[in-house]
Amino acid sequence: MTPDLLGKLMALLSAVLWAGAVIFFKLAGDSVRPLALNLYKTALTAAILLPFLVFTGAPLIPPALPNSQWLAIIASGILGIAVSDTLFFACLNRIGAGMSAIVDCLYAPFVMTAAWLFLYENPSPQQLGGGALVITAVLLAAFRRSGALPPKRIIGGILYGAASMALMAISVVLMRPALDHAPVFWVIELRLLAALAALAVLFALQKDRRQQLAPLWQKGSRFYAFWGSILGNLIAMTLWVAAFKYTSVNSAAVLNQTSTVFVVILATVFLKEIFTRRRLAATILAIAGSLLILPG
Repeated sequence: MTPDLLGKLMALLSAVLWAGAVIFFKLAGDSVRPLALNLYKTALTAAILLPFLVFTGAPLIPPALPNSQWLAIIASGILGIAVSDTLFFACLNRIGAGMSAIVDCLYAPFVMTAAWLFLYENPSPQQLGGGALVITAVLLAAFRRSGALPPKRIIGGILYGAASMALMAISVVLMRPALDHAPVFWVIELRLLAALAALAVLFALQKDRRQQLAPLWQKGSRFYAFWGSILGNLIAMTLWVAAFKYTSVNSAAVLNQTSTVFVVILATVFLKEIFTRRRLAATILAIAGSLLILPG
């Protein structure tokens, strides 16, 4: 198996596991606020991964990593985990898993744009057309009919989701060069620790800290948050970062985006979210746009 194929398979498996994690996070988010949920899943993942990192014998300080890449990984963790994931949970709570999955397709055009700005990977006309399709899909999903969510809630959720995907895209291109010089698990752990430090500061500034953490002591909420963290922030994220090490940024991004299909299906089955023809059309457009962004 070639490294490129391995990277693509990792990206696809990451998408499947992330879809399952989204369902758990949505169930946890019914009682746990976004910042507290992000703090919990980041702390849990960092605590689990650190002993594994030591066990594998990975160097705690990679000798070939320049200071600029240390800073890039730290910034990637703060933007891509501490801020982006909190915004994602806020989006998920407002508009549900199915519509959030469609909004998440903005991740592919955002990564394409970030790769163009920072990694000098020029997008083709086909990729630009794919980005336009994704944006059309989001607008179609946001179209309101009577009995749907209030417009303010939909717009707020979409803006949270779009901001989350933009920051995630920036975090990807920030960490990508470091993957050529440092072990995957080490990069993941440093991102987690940087995010955890930022989240701890943000959480310390909250006046209702105890109230935010209280739902996590409840059996149901803790169960959902735990398995969402294991599937999404530990296994899926590990595969997600590893995919960028072995295949191109754009290829990994689009294969990750196939999680849209899995999330929409799981949300219909387990969360009883209504799957309308409009949502079906938006999902098809979003996936089609993402596939067009995939380089040949």
